[in-house]
Amino acid sequence: ETQPTPQSQTPQLERVLSSKTHNINVAFDNAKYKQLRLRAFYAVPKMVVIPSASVLRKRKLQQAADGTFASMSSRIAHVRELLSANDLRMACDLVQRWHLEHAFEPTQLLQRLVDFKEYTAAFRFAREFGLTKEYPTQALLRRMLEDKRYDGALKYVGAHAESVDGAMAPEDVVQLMVRSGKHEVALKYVHKFRASSRFPPAQLVECCLQSKQELSVRTCAMLLKYVSVFKLEEMFPLPQLLERITESGITVRELASGKFVLKGRRRLEAGGSVGASPANSVAASPVLKPSQNNASHVGSAPL
Repeated sequence: ETQPTPQSQTPQLERVLSSKTHNINVAFDNAKYKQLRLRAFYAVPKMVVIPSASVLRKRKLQQAADGTFASMSSRIAHVRELLSANDLRMACDLVQRWHLEHAFEPTQLLQRLVDFKEYTAAFRFAREFGLTKEYPTQALLRRMLEDKRYDGALKYVGAHAESVDGAMAPEDVVQLMVRSGKHEVALKYVHKFRASSRFPPAQLVECCLQSKQELSVRTCAMLLKYVSVFKLEEMFPLPQLLERITESGITVRELASGKFVLKGRRRLEAGGSVGASPANSVAASPVLKPSQNNASHVGSAPL
């Protein structure tokens, strides 16, 4: 119940959502799946927000830590143990949660994150500790590029950004990524920054498939996604792509939605087989060969 307003002299009722979670039972139409019991937040009628397992696990750890380390001295000692074990993210999280900035200088914590190349955490705690002037975004991105963290830097900037770190354009960073052999990741950012004219996607796909080594699960996922995104099915038919993927020891299962589930050899050995390959994969189809328009260098513009 809120206080009366000038427009209305009667108290107004407002619905306040509680952070309390509730047990719910989930039953699936498909008999393949068993009934599950989940913890959920009830937001509005007929709508349920289910927290992820990692969020619930983090909350339990936080509640356990709050109960175990109740005194200020025990909390400071615990954070020091985390710092000595180089568990920097958890230490910074607890310093902020328990308001221990008087015992641990935030700028020193940020510098340790940067020194240990934990840039994602550095971005976060620079904002939360109010240290964006001391640790500006462009300076952190420049450090990421110096450490060849091209993927993380490009992931952070927007699709219409003209510069990554104030000096290099996104396409220049994609060029560095291509030169370092990360052709499958380059596909992602060629699409994000609309750089197909400078980096022909077909050449990037060819570079991935020409590798004499086994393809990783990530590379295969990128190929299946961006061959479809860039409409390259005629040059790289799906049956041949699947054949190349299975040759790398990766099991492919096609879902009813048309998407694929990939499992590498290690996961198969740990968890057993996942099921048969999709029906449209051709076991006897030849390995995908590069087209005659092969180029030795991807990307036409030098840095």
